[in-house]
Amino acid sequence: MRTKIAVACDDVGFETKDKLVKYLVENKNAEIIYDPVKQKKDGKHTYAKLADEMAELIQRDECRLGIYICGTGIGFTCQANKHWGIRAVPVTDTYSARRARLSQNAQIIGLGCRVNGLESMEMVLDAWYDEAFDFQKARENSIRNLLIAEENDNKLLKKPYYIAWNMGFKEDITNNKGGN
Repeated sequence: MRTKIAVACDDVGFETKDKLVKYLVENKNAEIIYDPVKQKKDGKHTYAKLADEMAELIQRDECRLGIYICGTGIGFTCQANKHWGIRAVPVTDTYSARRARLSQNAQIIGLGCRVNGLESMEMVLDAWYDEAFDFQKARENSIRNLLIAEENDNKLLKKPYYIAWNMGFKEDITNNKGGN
């Protein structure tokens, strides 16, 4: 089964985004379901809008993973984290990328082309993408923290009516149509 994934960028990350999309499709068998920036100019001053759109796609279970490429990945992930159930992190190294997925079940990573070169970003993507969070193998502390994160989201954020899955806070016992 192909993993459905959302990808976006700003004008700074445009060329790198196209190369990473190609890498995901050819090397990871990913299905890109969202890639709104078709020209460099389309990414200018749009990170907040694109973060909102990507977060909603994940909440609606149209996909379960997202990648944003810009200068650092920081602004986009800050905006995405304002959405109920979303865990987004800027990542610059393979260890942090792997832990983002295995400890936090992070759905979105932000990559910075002013921080890492293409080869390094591909390695970061591999570390995050290749090993999905597994509730059967996860550390007890990671599972407990996900439940606390859900409680905090319920206290601090408004849960949209259209949430279509458990957002990775708990084990999904149904067939997930969103992929990985």
